Amino acid sequence: MYSDSDTVLESTNYKFNNKVELNATPKKESPMKATKVVLALALTASLLFAFTSCTCKPELEEEKIGQPAAMTTPSAITPAPAIIKPAVVASGVVTIGDRVVDIGDRVFPVYFDYDKAELRSDTRETLGKLAQWLKVNPAIGLRIDGHCDERGSNEYNLALGETRAASAQKYLVYLGISPDRFEILSYGEEKPSCSDSNESCWSQNRRVDFTITAK
Repeated sequence: MYSDSDTVLESTNYKFNNKVELNATPKKESPMKATKVVLALALTASLLFAFTSCTCKPELEEEKIGQPAAMTTPSAITPAPAIIKPAVVASGVVTIGDRVVDIGDRVFPVYFDYDKAELRSDTRETLGKLAQWLKVNPAIGLRIDGHCDERGSNEYNLALGETRAASAQKYLVYLGISPDRFEILSYGEEKPSCSDSNESCWSQNRRVDFTITAK
């Protein structure tokens, strides 16, 4: 017969033996833990390789700097040709063609029909030539003298002569000549170029003269 003490002893031995058997069973490592170990080893190896690569670089050979090429002497610079100045015209000499004119001379007379101040075609042609001459001689100043034939009163002819002179000046200004280069004067019938009383003579007296006042 077993006593109560024997029963207790047997129970204790059973528990102890079972515990020993459980502890004696080997534990299996998980795949995740093994993978981490492999990665840690690989990282350690990479760091070691990188460190040895950085510390073992060969010294770079010093770069050789070549001497600069010798500078060539520039070729001699050819001086620019001298500017040829235009010939200087003798001071105070003004010509119309081969004719030398001076202050007080009358140039380029133009003519009008009886009792008219309108410019005829031949008058415009002559004024065109005068304008060109004035552009070539910019220092020339002119007095525009208006004339009439003997027919009519003195007062009327003075007014008509002034109108003829103003008509000629207006056309010259239209052709590009400054009005400051002109002055106007009317003689009426007081200074005829011909004294006969006929149309041939009268036609020469119905005129405008241009008298040089400055050059």
